[in-house]
Amino acid sequence: YRPVRGGAFPARAGFRGQIGARSAVPHAMTANAVLKEGDVLVTGAAAEVGGYLSELERTMILGGPTDEQARLFDLMVGAQDLAFSEIRPGRRCSDVDRAVRRYYEENGIVEYWRHHTGHSIGYGMHEAPFLDVGDETVIEPGMVLTVEPGVYVPGFAGFRHSDTILVTDDGIELLTDYPRDLEGLIIEA
Repeated sequence: YRPVRGGAFPARAGFRGQIGARSAVPHAMTANAVLKEGDVLVTGAAAEVGGYLSELERTMILGGPTDEQARLFDLMVGAQDLAFSEIRPGRRCSDVDRAVRRYYEENGIVEYWRHHTGHSIGYGMHEAPFLDVGDETVIEPGMVLTVEPGVYVPGFAGFRHSDTILVTDDGIELLTDYPRDLEGLIIEA
């Protein structure tokens, strides 16, 4: 995605090592991992504009996905789409998280919930308010949030996209721009 003109620092990409079964641990760190076909990777990129941060994460799969990887990937994207539709002025951060948790329950994946739906971002990477059941902050226009509900299956894989959004008067504006669909995130082996 593009840093905004004027005061922008170069975009950077990072990788903590969320590979294969380790991708099921949010923010996992791995060293000396060897990639293999079928591995799920959770990757990240960021841009800094005038001191303000952004976050973009994508789940990618090396080679073609298994049926279960494709199913969990689609459920993760569905959770993020739901969160996008729930974020608007006047809603509470906890309301957004509760709606996403209901989605997990309805789809039989609540046991794979390990993380909040998102958080604010600004001068720091993880700032309050949080899109979490414990945060009663009312969402207002001008807030910048990352939306990152994930699906984490211990011993198998984790699936998480994170996008930075701006809360507008009537919803959201997506500030990050990178493919979110499975086909666009398969890395040819």
